Amino acid sequence: MNIHKILNEIRSGFKKGVAISLKIVAYTFPLYILVDILNQLGIIAKVGKLFSPFMRLIGLPGNASIVLISGFLLNLYAAIAAMVPLNLTVKQITIIGLILGISHNLFIETAVLSRVGAKGYIIVLTRLLTAFFAGGMLNLLWR
Repeated sequence: MNIHKILNEIRSGFKKGVAISLKIVAYTFPLYILVDILNQLGIIAKVGKLFSPFMRLIGLPGNASIVLISGFLLNLYAAIAAMVPLNLTVKQITIIGLILGISHNLFIETAVLSRVGAKGYIIVLTRLLTAFFAGGMLNLLWR
């Protein structure tokens, strides 16, 4: 491979990387702003208070429920955008990462698996129970 081919490949990869990065920013930045506004208005605190008893079992504050819901219904980028304005600890971010690693993007992934014959409600239930069990265990082990 000559130097011109190598430089063209690097240039092409860089352009593609920038394009993908811009798409991610275009998707996550508005959600970040929305969560920050909801936080400033006190809506996140109200949602957090509602979910707080359950979230405490897995070592998360109630307001982290917004992050989990975003990840469950949308995708990991949405969850990351929702997570940023909440000032979570490393432990809390790790628990969220574990939970969402198991149970992110439930609608789309369940639809795909249902098309090959799996029962959607079993997939969702199994993924959510496994995710929350794993998150709870991580919370207990991380002392």
